[in-house]
Amino acid sequence: MKRFLLQRITHIYLNHFSKNIKKTNPFSIIPYKKSCFILDKTACIILNGNLNINSNCLKRNGRSTIIKMDKNSKMIINDNYSIYYGGDIEVFENAVLEVGLGFINSNAKIRCKESIKIGNNCAISHDVTIMDSDFHAINTEGHQMTAPVVIGDHVWIGTRAMILKGVTIGDGAIIAAGSIVTKDVPAKCIAAGVPAKVIRTDVDWK
Repeated sequence: MKRFLLQRITHIYLNHFSKNIKKTNPFSIIPYKKSCFILDKTACIILNGNLNINSNCLKRNGRSTIIKMDKNSKMIINDNYSIYYGGDIEVFENAVLEVGLGFINSNAKIRCKESIKIGNNCAISHDVTIMDSDFHAINTEGHQMTAPVVIGDHVWIGTRAMILKGVTIGDGAIIAAGSIVTKDVPAKCIAAGVPAKVIRTDVDWK
């Protein structure tokens, strides 16, 4: 009962009183139990669809999803989106995380230092990590620590894949389980391996 009341209070606060939430239509953040928000007063979540946090959480599994947003950061929700249990999402100062229609499965980690954009109808599996920065500088000429990540529409990212800085993944692509993506992946291709390489072209999935 206490958990239900806390969930209800969080829902009411986020959707009716929080200055961090911006919306022009009656969209909502739906925080399931053990949802945790750490929002700087200047951070902004822009709702153009509903956002489900810690969804699909199994009863009494004790898992939480954390959304941490630093100064002047933005999260733009362009359609209904779900972040499953065990998620760990951090948007750093002045960074923008933008997502479309879809979901990201359990234990996902997103670290957005500058810009990460995820398109519509993407299926992102368990234990996936997406980062747009190394977060530490390498003392060598020409090293770029941070670069935007763009994931197109209808992309399937397999279990325990890692998407690293500066990568663009084309529409309809598939990233195989366990792959580490360090370079662009064209549309409608399967990429696999460490580092990931294109192993098949002209694919389709549903």
